[in-house]
Amino acid sequence: MEIDKRKTKRTRHLPRKRLTVAAVVLTITCFIGLGVQYLSFVSRTVYEESTSHLEEVLHKSNSMLSMIANKNISYLHLWNGFLDSNPDDDGVQMYLESAKQELGFAEFYFLTYDGNYMTPHGETGYLGLQSNLDEKLADQNDVVMNAALPGQKPTLVFICPETKGVYRGFSYDAIAISRYNDDVMKAVGNSAFSGTASTYVVYADGQVVIENIAEGEQNIYNLLAVLREHSDLSEAQVQDLANDFAKGASGNYEVTLGSTRYYLAYESTGIQDWILVELVPVDVVNASMNQLWQRTVQIIVGITGGLSLMTILLVINRGRVKLRRKNTEILYREELFRKLSQNVNDVFLMLDANTYKADYISPNMERLLGLTQESVRKNIDTLATLHPKDTVEPAKDHLAGLAGGEQREWDMEYIHQQTGERRWFHVVAMGSEVEGQTKYILVLSDRTADKQVNQALSDAVAAAENANRAKSTFLSSMSHDIRTPMNAIIGFATLAVSHLDDKERVKDYLAKILASSNHLLSLINDILDMSRIESGKIQLDETEVNLSDVLHDIKTIVSGQIYAKQLELYMDAIDVTDEDVYCDKTRLNQILMNLLSNAIKFTPAGGTVSVRVRQLAGKVGGCGQYEFRVKDSGIGMDPDFAKKVFEPFERERSSTVSRIQGAGLGMAITKNIVDMMGGTIEVQSAPEKALNLSSVFRCAPRQNAVGR
Repeated sequence: MEIDKRKTKRTRHLPRKRLTVAAVVLTITCFIGLGVQYLSFVSRTVYEESTSHLEEVLHKSNSMLSMIANKNISYLHLWNGFLDSNPDDDGVQMYLESAKQELGFAEFYFLTYDGNYMTPHGETGYLGLQSNLDEKLADQNDVVMNAALPGQKPTLVFICPETKGVYRGFSYDAIAISRYNDDVMKAVGNSAFSGTASTYVVYADGQVVIENIAEGEQNIYNLLAVLREHSDLSEAQVQDLANDFAKGASGNYEVTLGSTRYYLAYESTGIQDWILVELVPVDVVNASMNQLWQRTVQIIVGITGGLSLMTILLVINRGRVKLRRKNTEILYREELFRKLSQNVNDVFLMLDANTYKADYISPNMERLLGLTQESVRKNIDTLATLHPKDTVEPAKDHLAGLAGGEQREWDMEYIHQQTGERRWFHVVAMGSEVEGQTKYILVLSDRTADKQVNQALSDAVAAAENANRAKSTFLSSMSHDIRTPMNAIIGFATLAVSHLDDKERVKDYLAKILASSNHLLSLINDILDMSRIESGKIQLDETEVNLSDVLHDIKTIVSGQIYAKQLELYMDAIDVTDEDVYCDKTRLNQILMNLLSNAIKFTPAGGTVSVRVRQLAGKVGGCGQYEFRVKDSGIGMDPDFAKKVFEPFERERSSTVSRIQGAGLGMAITKNIVDMMGGTIEVQSAPEKALNLSSVFRCAPRQNAVGR
């Protein structure tokens, strides 16, 4: 019976605990809802009070601006009567100078409709107004406009067209006085916001007439444009503001510019179509209200936090018994795994499948990964710091959905958090059921040594392949490109030895040997710079070049091969009007020699090889365009091979071609150089038909390339 009573008592109290927790949660929810509504009410009240205060200040400033305008216009009407009754120019000058000293305006003007003026001293000039004066004065109404004079500060000009007359021989249509914008805005401005407010007078389109900006702010040209581009107002809100300006309406907005929140209030001035705008930081306007707001927030947050803490304590209290049992089990597991992981390079972790909380961490984690057990146990996300920044892959992605009895494996690269060393691990994750709960067991096996050995072998193989490929490319390039000028040198040297008695002939042979030697030297330099060509770092050396001389030198170099194979060589540049150009002569020679040597090599005896230079119409980037067309009557090539003729080591496989020496690098080198010179190259051919290679690139005619 005693056991039954305990059961009955337990059955009676269990629902009460549940009801208590539910009541606390409901209370917190209701209180949070009421708090949100109250904060919203306070925020709305603060905004309404602040904008109301700002609008009052703006109205006072507007009244002051209207008073200044009316006062200055009244002076002009008063002086109109004086000018009508006093034709004495000296008397007028003395009167106006006295008025200037007394009233403090910047200057008095006798104006014409086109903006020309004369001062009482007789100085003349043009008054730079924002719009046409004749349009403004057409209705004989008073006008207030912005004006700018060289070397002077911006001014505000008050114009009265009531009187016309002549002063010192200067016929005028209106009279005006000017005041500096700074003086006007200082009179309009107020000290309500301790100099933190910016005041603008703008037209209906947002263009600023005059301004008085706060310290540290920048001058602006159009207020609407600034709000459209730099504020958080939407396009619709900016358009509504523009419509209010156009209608002369009043209103206010709360707007963010940069990192500062402002109140923006505006009101029509009644002076033409001007709008007075005030821009004040919200914190300045709300200085007195912010304390109430902060205190209210603190109270609500404190009460909400207290109730939340009570709820958390109730939940924690219910889980204490379970946590004690779990702690006992965890201690046992830790001892077991500690013994297993003392002397191995495998890190063991046991995680809860639901919370990812670490139930166990092997003590060798700090040695292998540089993370302490405490840091991982406190926050499992600390493991994410192990990933290199460029290969971050959270472990949770691998564990998601891992069921009990299932196993997954993957390889990961980690950064040792103490040494910064990169290490590679093979990870095995196993799902396990422990007392009805799913646990994840992770084994991180250090494979850094194996990875380093494999990487060293891979690097060695790659280095060997690169070295072998570089050697092959170098040797192939030398055998392909150097053979032609070398043959010319040997041939002409042999001829020179055979004709030592003929001085003129020997001299001609030596000149040809010199030309071939120079070309050979440039080819050797290019081959040694092949790595720079492939990396795109080589630079063109543009100098003055005569295209006829280029063709003559090329003909000299290949004449020995032409004669030896009994070929006909034709060269012409009859369509070229600008022979003197700026270009890289060495690269141009290399292109033509590669094309010609291929043409000669693949043309049977008795055939013909031709080179034609044509200047194309028009210019690209200020440079002329030239086409070099190399044509031969050789064996031709298959259209399929023609598509890849410019790829390295590509050679056509045929019984004829296979007997001809070459590594297939010449055309690839030519294509690279043509690309660097901003040109194009293409081939037209078919088997047993003529080969037609054309290259177009830009050279600057000498008269059009001064300073290059």
